[in-house]
Amino acid sequence: MEVNYKKLPGFSRLFTDYIYDFNLISAFYEHKYDDINSFVNAIEKRKNHYSIDRGDITRILTEQNKSFNSSKKAFENISKLKSKNTFVVVTGQQIGILTGNYYTILKAVNAIQLSEFLSKKFHDYDFVPVFWLECEDHDFSEINNINIFDKDNNPANLKYFEGGEEKEKYLQPVGTIIADEYIETFINNLFNNLIQTEFTESLSDYSKRAYRSGIDLKTSFARFLNYILKEKGLVFIDPSDKEIKKLLIPVFEKELNTYPQGCELMIDTSAKLEVQYEPQIKPKPVNLFYIYENSRYLLEPSQSNAFSLKNARKKFEKQFIMDNLYEHPEYFSPNVALRPVCQDFLLPSVSYIGGPSEVAYFAQLKSFYRFFNNSIPLIFPRTSVTIIESRIQNFLLKYDIAFEELFNVNEVTKKIMKSVTEINVDDVFSSFIGSFNGLVYETGDQIRRIDKNLETLFQNKSAKFLESLGSVKNKITETQIKQNENTVKKLKSIISNVYPDGYLQERHINIIYFLNKYGPEFIETLFEKIDLFAKGHQNILVN
Repeated sequence: MEVNYKKLPGFSRLFTDYIYDFNLISAFYEHKYDDINSFVNAIEKRKNHYSIDRGDITRILTEQNKSFNSSKKAFENISKLKSKNTFVVVTGQQIGILTGNYYTILKAVNAIQLSEFLSKKFHDYDFVPVFWLECEDHDFSEINNINIFDKDNNPANLKYFEGGEEKEKYLQPVGTIIADEYIETFINNLFNNLIQTEFTESLSDYSKRAYRSGIDLKTSFARFLNYILKEKGLVFIDPSDKEIKKLLIPVFEKELNTYPQGCELMIDTSAKLEVQYEPQIKPKPVNLFYIYENSRYLLEPSQSNAFSLKNARKKFEKQFIMDNLYEHPEYFSPNVALRPVCQDFLLPSVSYIGGPSEVAYFAQLKSFYRFFNNSIPLIFPRTSVTIIESRIQNFLLKYDIAFEELFNVNEVTKKIMKSVTEINVDDVFSSFIGSFNGLVYETGDQIRRIDKNLETLFQNKSAKFLESLGSVKNKITETQIKQNENTVKKLKSIISNVYPDGYLQERHINIIYFLNKYGPEFIETLFEKIDLFAKGHQNILVN
């Protein structure tokens, strides 16, 4: 079942125009994602813009993926990258604990699906799925927790902290954080909150093997995702690797030597975009971070040809920064604007699988890419999915509720009340108000013959009376709801499942919940049921 994005919360107009009215925003993008000719164009542009030595990138990826326990097929895919006729479908995500919200899995599935589709469509080329490990930011509070449905089917949030306690600030790149003994406590707590199934023991065991004391969170993330996807051939790239950073020196060098030109280009594009849409990225004068004393700071231009570290009261001469770039490129990392440029400088990518926000922020980057002599790949919107379990489906069918109706609690509650009660409060009050208005009109007509001013007074009093009926109607409705408490309770449980804590399920719930309940074959269900080219939110039924 597919639902138009415009009927659901949380999708920007820029994103929905990208899906349904591309001609309105085509000037901000290189390619039309649902046009096969755009893929041809993307391939040709990547041929012309890719300059990295393929031997270097395959060597680095091979070494990286050994530590991630990648599959045999993944290494075969890496080997394919030696050929100039092999290209990449890339996606990426923050390294959330146990892969974070399950849209991470959707991105990985889509990258594999699109690679397979393109390989069949274009026989002269091979296409490889690559996952970019976004491990260089310092937003630990965004990646250290997961949400599940507990034994009572209620959303539950579980957090991991080094040493068991939250720190006031986190400035260390999250990929370098090494789990301690509290990670096992976190995983035990997680599985104690889940229902026990035939899959619980093995899933818990592997979770503890992937996430254990002494292993950094980046490696744990990749190993766990490899466990989920088995032999699907997904290749991981760790952008924090010193060897990768050496390859990126030309990009970083240009940014440091030409700022704020790149920023100004983005500002110009953003100004055009702002006429109709809300830009996602706030351009920065310098789009680079610098790691100082194991913490990550944004570089900012300072007086006298120098750079300062934002919020650190530290300043360096430009020559010092440039010397460090050549000697220690691993100290540098791109911000949200420069990261995609780095990604497509390193990889022969023809398409990027991105979520709604990513699709939107690429609208600001076209001229920025060109400034770096690069071209934006085809931005392919990731699949949006809600998992509909059998109890949910049965309830929706019983009361004839459409999926999109669940996002208006008041209206769907009224609809339920109509079907479970003999008396429809809306109809009763509508009938009364209609009759009352008729009586007011007739009476007012007679009063006007006596005195027009008195008729106005009468009409005002009548209007206030009708207003006061609203509170009476609400009390009657509340009484009906209490009388049908079990049904309303079930409705609330349904809404909590498809829209937990006010988020679409994919943006909130971790894949562990579904793997624990339905087993490893659940991933195969996603591969089978996801329609890669659907133009709406998909509801996937599971039993």
